[in-house]
Amino acid sequence: MKKTSSIIILSVITVIFVLLLLITIPLNGRDKVQVGKSDKDFTWIIKAVDLGIDLKGGFYAEYECYFDDGRAVTDDDIAGAMSNLKDILFDKGYSEAVVEKVTKSGNTYVRVEVAGLKDTESLMSLIGNSSTLTFRDNDTGEIVMTGTGYINKCVISTDDSNSSYYSLVIQFNNAGTQKFADVTTTYKDKPLAIYIDDTKIIAPTVNAVISNGVASITGKFTYEQAYEYQVKIQAGISETKLKLYNSDTVSASLGSEALKYSLIAAAIGLGIIIILLILIYRGLGLAASCALLIYTELLIVLLALVPWVELTISGIAGVILSIGMAVDANVIIFERIKEVKRGSLSKGIRTCVKEGFNSAFITILDANITTIIGTIVMIIFGSSSVKSFAITLLIGILLSMFTAILVTRTFINCFVSFNDENEAFFGLNIKLIDEKKKDNTDNFATEGGK
Repeated sequence: MKKTSSIIILSVITVIFVLLLLITIPLNGRDKVQVGKSDKDFTWIIKAVDLGIDLKGGFYAEYECYFDDGRAVTDDDIAGAMSNLKDILFDKGYSEAVVEKVTKSGNTYVRVEVAGLKDTESLMSLIGNSSTLTFRDNDTGEIVMTGTGYINKCVISTDDSNSSYYSLVIQFNNAGTQKFADVTTTYKDKPLAIYIDDTKIIAPTVNAVISNGVASITGKFTYEQAYEYQVKIQAGISETKLKLYNSDTVSASLGSEALKYSLIAAAIGLGIIIILLILIYRGLGLAASCALLIYTELLIVLLALVPWVELTISGIAGVILSIGMAVDANVIIFERIKEVKRGSLSKGIRTCVKEGFNSAFITILDANITTIIGTIVMIIFGSSSVKSFAITLLIGILLSMFTAILVTRTFINCFVSFNDENEAFFGLNIKLIDEKKKDNTDNFATEGGK
């Protein structure tokens, strides 16, 4: 890379970073700023990050589940209603919303906590009505049968062909038995999709006409997979209604002051990391520090833009862990560069940097892929607080790989273009150290020989 190209690259990066910084920090001390003379406002990026209920407070409500016809509500009905509420809230960006079952005076209620809401009307407009199950043509999406009024229940059973797996058993009422027999006659040997609202959850193939009112869905399901399908199907057929039992606002357990001091502590910690990187790795550490500042800025931007992020204490833990992994990736790279230099002292700085990055790439990729798989599992199967932690961690990991592998390397290459002979600046003056060690060893051997 030539000096001219390096100057242009560094200038462009600096301009972009400064511009992002200017639209991130609230320069006017408020959440928003008016755009020119228009009636529109611009929200500072850091103020656009959604905070969870433990940081900014919110609203909670407890609902009693019931049926219009007076039927008794079962645990399956409550589990289905809770699953439906969790999906709705998560899809609408409230990843940290709490939906749990509580028991008071012998009665069971569903408790919902959502950050930022202040009244019951807001919560009810958010969660909407109960979900609906439909059977549809797998190709066209045309509804051929609804679950409402036709299905009694859906249960989990062991697979008749293999006891290691589980299946779903849907039991129809009298009207549903005849209706489903007609549907399966039409769709014999064809897939019949099952939808919850407008989302297809499964599309089993109809192997035979089902006229006895009992349909079995097999597919080598684990118990967890079968349970997930069963809860969704039960939610779609239960017609469970929600009646408000109790509600109140939730005050922030940490508050704005605690959040401010947490940000100050994070800034101090980041400053200490930057100082240590520069002291230990010199020019390499300076490049990593620049990349780390860019990483922090981009992380704030992504936390504000990604709709499923709601920053809470667990989310902050994910951010801190991802910053640690970003630093760790740079340390791995720098140690690989040093190893290349130790292996052949005659190699130049450019060669050491290139081979060191190539050597560290597989290690970094392997470590991060393992963590990424773990975060995906937590997002799919974890509770709301675990999902919040996993989402912020996943964003941080992906971004740390980008900055460590690409941004840090770009900075180092730019620095090398200005001076590719000053090994001391890059902390690669290993030759003098090795020669000193060699001299000490020779002297020791000579003295020992005497």
